[in-house]
Amino acid sequence: MQTFPTMRRDNELSMKEMINKFVDQNKLKPKLLEAQLIELWPKIVGDLISKNTDKIQVYKGQLILYINSPAMRNELQYQRKILADLVNKELNCDFINDVLIR
Repeated sequence: MQTFPTMRRDNELSMKEMINKFVDQNKLKPKLLEAQLIELWPKIVGDLISKNTDKIQVYKGQLILYINSPAMRNELQYQRKILADLVNKELNCDFINDVLIR
């Protein structure tokens, strides 16, 4: 049985490198991070806040949260910096600069 060499040529890219290059060229990173944030939201903030969050948006580094509970909206106003830090830590990058609660 013949085995094939596993050496890569200089002009070949791995699948991961090709995907990363495609994402960078098409400026898709922010949208991918936003989708990842929405998916991880319950893990980041827990069930109570997650269940009271109607909508999540990201616009120019601002996380915009639509919260359906007035009391929770008020409480989260004081936790904006903590929320930004939690999101950035979970995404492993500086994606969110500020949090707006609506």
